[in-house]
This record gives sequence, structure tokens and C-alpha cells, in this order.
Amino acid sequence: MSDVHGEVYARLLTRALRDPEIVSALAEPGAPSADELRRTAGDHRAFVLAQARTAEEEWRRAQADVRATRRRRRLKRLLAWAVWIVAVVLILASIMASTWAGRLQEAYGQHHVVTVAEVLEYALYALIGMAVVVAGLACIVWFGYVVVAEKPSGGPPDEDRRLMVTAATTAVLVLLLSAISLGEGASDVAWQLTTGRVPEFEDHYAWEWLIILGALAVYGAAGATALEELRQLDLDDEVTRLSNVWQDALRESLLGFLRGEISGKVARPHAVSLAIGAAPGLSNVRSPDVHVRTAAEAALLSITDAMAGGSVALAGPRGVGKTELLKELCNPARKEWLSVEVMAPVAYDRREFMLHLLEVLCRRVRATGLKTAALAERELRRVRSVQTRSNESNANLGWGGFGVSMKRGTSLAHQPMTYPEIVNALRTLLRRVAAELHDAPVRRRLVVGVDELDRIAPATAARDFLNELKAVFDVPHCLFVLSVSDEALREADLAPLGRRDAFDSAIDEVVRVDPLDYETSVRLLDTRVVGLPAPFSALFYCLSGGSPRDLLRMARAAIARVTPERPCPLSEVTAALVERELERVANSAVPGGHGEELLQLFHAPLVAAHGGLGGLAPNITRQAALTPGGDKLGATLANRAHYLDTIGGIFTDDLREEAVTAAADPDFPGSFAALARAQREIGRTDVLARSSLQRIRAAWGLAALPESGQASPPESGGVTSTRPGHRG
Repeated sequence: MSDVHGEVYARLLTRALRDPEIVSALAEPGAPSADELRRTAGDHRAFVLAQARTAEEEWRRAQADVRATRRRRRLKRLLAWAVWIVAVVLILASIMASTWAGRLQEAYGQHHVVTVAEVLEYALYALIGMAVVVAGLACIVWFGYVVVAEKPSGGPPDEDRRLMVTAATTAVLVLLLSAISLGEGASDVAWQLTTGRVPEFEDHYAWEWLIILGALAVYGAAGATALEELRQLDLDDEVTRLSNVWQDALRESLLGFLRGEISGKVARPHAVSLAIGAAPGLSNVRSPDVHVRTAAEAALLSITDAMAGGSVALAGPRGVGKTELLKELCNPARKEWLSVEVMAPVAYDRREFMLHLLEVLCRRVRATGLKTAALAERELRRVRSVQTRSNESNANLGWGGFGVSMKRGTSLAHQPMTYPEIVNALRTLLRRVAAELHDAPVRRRLVVGVDELDRIAPATAARDFLNELKAVFDVPHCLFVLSVSDEALREADLAPLGRRDAFDSAIDEVVRVDPLDYETSVRLLDTRVVGLPAPFSALFYCLSGGSPRDLLRMARAAIARVTPERPCPLSEVTAALVERELERVANSAVPGGHGEELLQLFHAPLVAAHGGLGGLAPNITRQAALTPGGDKLGATLANRAHYLDTIGGIFTDDLREEAVTAAADPDFPGSFAALARAQREIGRTDVLARSSLQRIRAAWGLAALPESGQASPPESGGVTSTRPGHRG
């Protein structure tokens, strides 16, 4: 395995260093040399390989399955070769028999002797003629398929299916004719040699049909074994596909590592125009092959190391990176534990989910070669099929139309497991596997990850899910890690004293997964884009609120606007992203729903009609006062307008490097961290969000927010000379 790693890693590293993006980045001042990058990548080979370990495990598992299948099928393949040889001999024998019968018939008419050379010569001609007939027949079926199986849409036919139908039809017809020719030819030859005359239509031996049926049986066996070999080739193709998937994932991991290394060495440019024409690293919406370590990951590893078993919850808002953190924890590259990852169902069914968890665990244990693999194999058979076994014996004795028959049989069937049996089987397997891992010379643990728990709706169904899953949480040396929603966390935190919530009683520890801070966001962008100017990194971070998913969306939308002919100024990018956010808010309105009129005000033409974002917020507040129950939504939308107005006032073409440096400090009142925090506060704590926006605008020298219900002052959104780092 290490030789494969070394060879593939060296080849992909060479390809990555020749990538146009990396070559261009290495030409920047202060960038490391290609040899230095190669040495660094070699030193961190284990880290880079670990990012693509999941894809590698799938390839290795498929490869092991194919090898095991080949070992089991070794005798079958020998039998298959024997059947194929016999089938070929029968085809040649049919040609020889029909040719010999024809030459004998002609010899009896002309009264001459038939020689072996003559038979072989005509047999060769017959073989060539047969090849021509087969080719003609294949052409007829090939072109006839278009007429018979033409698609209703009139589109081109499926070429793979067309080829399969042509080959199968031609083979069946040729083999059928071959069997008939063999039977009739052999019968004619035997008749002429024994009787000395040409046979008539009715002059045939009875065993002619036995030859035909025997030949058809051989041909059928040859066809069946050929189909089985084709299925084996499909498995080989699947192994090749998974190998390519692994190498692609490893290449992405390498490129991300190289981008990060180059960005860490090159001085981050300060530019108010975006000239990056292509960013392949942003093309992958989800890229688990590029991992950036966070504080939440360090906290999770610290807690899991201190726990012998139990359950841990990863709590945080959507898009914050809980799934990526769970996948990294369950990465097969981690040798200190055996991990299993499943996804919570949207429509929760306790029996189906427990069966699914048992199946995934059985497959994972079976692939590891543990002593409990036999137990996992037995449980997997119980999960996947209802088996029926029958034993039957017969005895018949007869003579002259009279007979005696005896029959004895037994039948056994596996009934579907009940829910208590499923839970018991799951607990037993978890306990056995965890105990074996714990007692091994190198002690390990069993980790089960359950992702997307916040997809289960409503909240009562999620609580029921936890209550059911809690039945297997107390297995020694087995750790469960679940990703849950903020709502579930708040319900547990706010439970009355003396009453334990379902979440609180099921979970032993909670790890809070917070949005990314500014520095981590910059590192994440560095693994996707080389040479991104600092003002744009800050803009994407502030608009995303620190959500990794939204951060990459902002970067992707901005770079998509850049053309090779003209760089995109910062003010233009800001305006485009602000307008994008406005349309997103406006399009969230549900016809006839609550607050539809307020949300419609965020359409760009209406924003301009109200004097821009600075004038939109007071109008929203006044409109919300006239809408029944619209105060809460009005405050949220007003803060959203103020926030986007603040972003538009900060990220302009006259933003200077000193201002970016000052705002990168979290202690600065108008820092990028404060802007991202204010973005997250909107809709949750609107009073706090408005207060935060007031402080941020004051720190940047922007006009203060108007009182609720008042019009925006003329200088709203403008920039004064007190703005840090601005030209006066």
C-alpha cells in the first residue's frame, strides 16, 4: 500500500506543480520555489493523504471484494474455460459435419471418393461464409434496432443497449443454427456411411435431437458463464472508477495544500480591484478533500479523548461546518478508533433507521477483518434478506405402469426481526466490537457519527429519535457523536430546573461549533484561491457571517464577475453582492404569507425608489407599524437594510490598507469580526444587532442610524473624514 501511495503521490504532486494556477502563483514575489513546495508537500504527505482517505477506503474495499470474488471463482473460471472450449469445438464440429455430409451427398451422385483434405478445404470456405453471414446478420439487427426501438422523442438510440441487443440476437441465432447443423450433419454422415445411400427427408436417426439439445445446453452454459464474466468486468470497471475518484480527491487535496502554502509565504496583496480570472478551487461546492482546522475541532478532540464512551453533540447553526467536522472525526485515516457514519432520516422511522445503522456497522466491521467480522456477516444476512431453506428427498419405484413414490421435505424461513430484536442485535454487535477494539494490543475505540439530526422535523420527532437512539448510548468504549440544531440546544439549556429535557438526558457533552473567525476564513479562502486581495477576503467574510458555505458562495459569485479584459473594482463587487442579498431577501416572500409586502420592498427598483438602503430601513419600520404582528419582522428587515448599507459604506474603492489592518484586529470596535457578529445577530437579537451596527458605523465614521420611524439623514451611507484609513 505504501508503494502505491508513494508512486501515486509523487505523480500527482508533479501534475499539481504544473497546474497553471500554481505556476502563476509561484511567479509572484516572495513565493516559494517549486522544489521547496515539493519538499514541504513530501513532509506533509500523511496529512494530505488523510484528506482523501474516505475515497481511498472505498476503492480499497471494492478492490478487496473483487479479489475475494476472484479467489472464490477460481474453480468456476476453470469450468467456464472448459465450457467455452467445448462450445468452440462444437461450432467447428457443426461446420465439419454439415460440410462432410454435403461432400458425401455430392460424392454419391458423382461416384467419387471424398478425401479429408477436400472436407477441410470446404469447411474453411464454410467458416468464411459463416463469418460473412454473421456480419450481415449483425448489420441487419444493428440498423433494424433503430426502427424497432426508436425513442418517442426521436433522439438517438442508446448505443450500449443497441450493441448488447445486436450481439445477443446474433449469437442466439448463430448458435441455434450451429446446433441444428451439428445434429443434422452428424445424422446425415452416419446414415450415408452405414447405409451407403443419400438419406431422404424422413431418414434420420432418433439421436439427432439429443445432439441438438446437448449442443444447446453447452451453448447456454457458455452464455451464462460469459455473462458472469461480463459482470466481473463491470466490477473491475467500478474498481477503476473508484481509483480515479480517489486520485482526483487526492489531487484536490494537494492543490488546496499548495495554495495554502503559497498564500502563507506571499505577502497578502492590498488591492481594490479583483483581477483573478479563474479559481478552480471554488468550482467544488463541497470539497472534503481540503480541510482547515478550527477551534471547534480542537475542543471536540479534547473532549472525546477524555471520554471512555457516551454521546457528544455538535451544535451550531446551519452551514457552520458541523458535517465537515463530523466527517473529519470519522475519517478512516484516524487509526485511534474505528468509525462509522450515518445520516439521520428526514422522515424518521425508528425501525428502518436502526436497521440501516446495523447494516452500515456490519459492513464496516466485515471490512476490517476483526474477530467479530463473522458475527457482523451473520447479522448482515439477517438484515438484507429473508432466507428460505428446504431439504427434500424423493424415491420412485415402478414397473409396467405401476409405481410407488415417497417424498420427505423440511423448510426453514427467517422471519423479519422485530424492533426489540434489532436493538438487541445492534447493542450486542456494538458491545462485542468495542470490547475487541479496547482489548487489542493497540487500544482503540468505536465511534458512531450521526449527521443531519437537525433535518428531522418537527422538533418532537427529533426528541423521539434521541429517546430511541439513547437505548444504545451506554455501550462501554463506544462513543456516539451527533450533529444537532441550535433549537435543540436552546431547548435543553432553557429547560426548567428539576426537569431534564430529552436532549439533555441523552447527551453527555455538547461542543459548540461557532462560525469561523476572520483568520480561519482567510485560511479557508487561501486553500481555494491564490492571491485574493485582503479587502475582498474581508468583504466575503462579513457578508457570510463566518459561515463556510456562504463564504465560498460569496467568493464564487464575485470571481464569476471578473473577465480577462477588465478587473472588477471593489465597489462594483460590493454593489453586486449587496444586490444579490437584497434579491435573496425579497424572493423569500411567500405569496399571501406574513410580511409579504415588507419583503417585497427589498427588490432593487423599490430600494432605489426609497432613496437607497439608508432610506429603506425607516420606511420598513413605518410600514411594519401598520402591519398586524409586523413589529418583529420589521425590526429584522430594518437591521438587514442597515447592515447592507454599512457594508456598502465600508467596502468602497477608497478603502485603504491601514483600515483593513485595523479592522482585522478583533478589539477594534468596527472590526470585521464585529461586522460578521452583527450579521448573525440580525433576526435573533435585533436590539443587540442595532446597537452593534451603531458602534460599527461610529468606528468607521459613517452616519449614525436614524431613530425608528425617522427618515434617513442625507449623509446616510456616506463616508466622513474620521473613517479609519480613508482619504480625507
